[in-house]
Amino acid sequence: MPASFVTQPASRRQRAGLGTIGGLFLGFAAVGLCASGLPLPRLAAFLPFYAGIIVLTNLLTAYLLAAQFRVTGLLSIAVLSAAYLFSGLIVVPHALVLPGLVAAQELIGPDPQSASWMWVLWHGGFAVLVVAYAWVEWRLGVRKLPKAALLRWSLLLPAAVVAMVGLFGFLAARGRDLLPVLSDENGANLSHCPAGWAVILLGLVALLAVALATRCRTLGQTSLSLAMLTSLLEAVLTLHGDARFTLGWYLARVIGMVSSGSVLAMFLYEIVWLYHRLTSLTDTLERLAFVDGMTGLANRRQFDQRLEAEWARAVRDEKAIALIMLDVDFFKNFNDRYGHPAGDECLRQLARAIANVARRPGDLPARYGGEEFAVILPETEEEGALYVANCIAEAIHRLGLRHEAGTPLGVVTVSQGVAVLRPKSGDSWDLLKVTADEALYEAKKTGRNRTAIAASPTEADGVRMWKMG
Repeated sequence: MPASFVTQPASRRQRAGLGTIGGLFLGFAAVGLCASGLPLPRLAAFLPFYAGIIVLTNLLTAYLLAAQFRVTGLLSIAVLSAAYLFSGLIVVPHALVLPGLVAAQELIGPDPQSASWMWVLWHGGFAVLVVAYAWVEWRLGVRKLPKAALLRWSLLLPAAVVAMVGLFGFLAARGRDLLPVLSDENGANLSHCPAGWAVILLGLVALLAVALATRCRTLGQTSLSLAMLTSLLEAVLTLHGDARFTLGWYLARVIGMVSSGSVLAMFLYEIVWLYHRLTSLTDTLERLAFVDGMTGLANRRQFDQRLEAEWARAVRDEKAIALIMLDVDFFKNFNDRYGHPAGDECLRQLARAIANVARRPGDLPARYGGEEFAVILPETEEEGALYVANCIAEAIHRLGLRHEAGTPLGVVTVSQGVAVLRPKSGDSWDLLKVTADEALYEAKKTGRNRTAIAASPTEADGVRMWKMG
């Protein structure tokens, strides 16, 4: 993954999609420029809604970028976080000097040019900080800061932004004598002053700087380019028509909200994407942790956990539980004769045959280790356990896997040990494994290719034997 903000690489389809969105907003802006003076209904709540969206989206984006800066140590991300923090905070003094946003009259800065200057300083300052981000991205790339420098920049940049917002708010509201006049007796007229066009120029420079420095490698960088394009369009529409509640004015505000939320939307998209990827990786890890990689059956860990759980359930429900232990006859000879790859394929075919027999929802076929398999059969009496064992032996015999290195039949066979117990409280589940293993040993000792079942506690000592096939 690239070490940059919103780390998912941008695919060709994603770039095309964001480019299409940018083209749509270019079309909307063109409509707004042609009919900017068209009056629309006056929505008194629109300005507070607009300001709230701008503050919320910019501050959330600044926070997410700051968090990513602490993880990646990339100074460029810290600078971009400062840009969004500035854009979110400066709306507060702007709201105080703009009539109709917080109150019917401006709360500070009774001169109409206060609001105009706040708009210029807001959009111009944001563009300058984005250019600074592009410059740092171009110069430093993925070079990470040391921990001491990371902490220093984490404190320095937000403090600098807060000081900048305070200074701009003071200049616009109380230091108007230090700034050029942006309004005449008829009110604000940004489209006819250099400051307004400077905002347009800075927005264009910021758009080009982001595109050239990042080349839109990641989804976040591509969304930042879209944000700068829409920010530029908002400035153009704002300068073209100052009258409130017209088509151009509404479009400028809507495009401004899109601009402030573009990067945040991509962050949220990536969070969902990372969640799905994490879920997929977790499922894969669980599968690797509990499934035998070669045969696809449950591995020893899953077998032990499941046996313990089924044993506890059998104790609670006072039901019988059965266990079959299987061992491939003369498997070492098979490997020596045909090679280990053939041995692995043999085990895979045996595993499929066993799994096709033990198909009840509660049954668990597992690879116990090496050439040894096991099958847990919950709520199964002796007759049912023997039936399953016979079916497994017959299924393996029908495979007809050639084995001419020790077996009298010339095909692969298995020896099986079956244990069926009705556990009581206090009994250990290891007892079932030990009993089945003893039965398996008895089957191998008496000639292999057979199934032995341990005698139940109510019968005489010993085992009952069945020769298969």
